[in-house]
Amino acid sequence: MRAAGSKLGTWAALGAAVMSMTCAGATRAEPVFVSGEGTPAASSDAGSGFDNLEVVDSRLNGKVAVLRVGSEVGQNNLLSVFAGLKNKTGRRLDLEIETIYQDKDNNALNAGSWIAFTLKPYEEKEYRSASISEEAVDFLIRVRRPPAGSASTGK
Repeated sequence: MRAAGSKLGTWAALGAAVMSMTCAGATRAEPVFVSGEGTPAASSDAGSGFDNLEVVDSRLNGKVAVLRVGSEVGQNNLLSVFAGLKNKTGRRLDLEIETIYQDKDNNALNAGSWIAFTLKPYEEKEYRSASISEEAVDFLIRVRRPPAGSASTGK
């Protein structure tokens, strides 16, 4: 019984630590968090959420979990976006990510460029990007595997 009580106490402490980090983060900014299943857990603006991230490569199905997606307007009035991703496999995943920023009329403000992004086995990692225009009010983050033979595959 003592071991079970000790494990329960450890889990309770871990839960409290996670909750305190979550609450501390909420005071600095008002991001939108999305669970790994795509269900919004909290929402601060209508322009952010699971719909703002698109996995465009079916080869990633079951391999990458989306932990959170969100945005905030910084003190410089530029939109800053983030996405938390997790590698669900025991192998390294080489990915590419791009962010397309949009204005209030849903017009793209940039062409987007694919950026290399690597996840180690079972690693959780956060992607971040910031707009270069104050006109950006919405965004789309896209995730894919690098095309065969591209430089970002490390081959």
